[in-house]
Amino acid sequence: MAREYTRVYTDGGTVAHLLDELLSPNEPNSALCGRTPWPGLWHGTGSQDEYERALDLRVCAPCVSIKNHRDGGVIVR
Repeated sequence: MAREYTRVYTDGGTVAHLLDELLSPNEPNSALCGRTPWPGLWHGTGSQDEYERALDLRVCAPCVSIKNHRDGGVIVR
């Protein structure tokens, strides 16, 4: 069974990050790549606009690589 992830971004961020679905975006949890939302919290799950922006942003390459590794896929560098 593949894991689920939440697409999130930082305030003013230019890429989306992947947050394990068991972690809350309303706390300063680390994304797969280790990035934290410091100094605030993650965006991307509040309003419809945030959700759509998270979908429009390209996903951080280290997050994709770690996701693929965890899911048994090809590691992207």
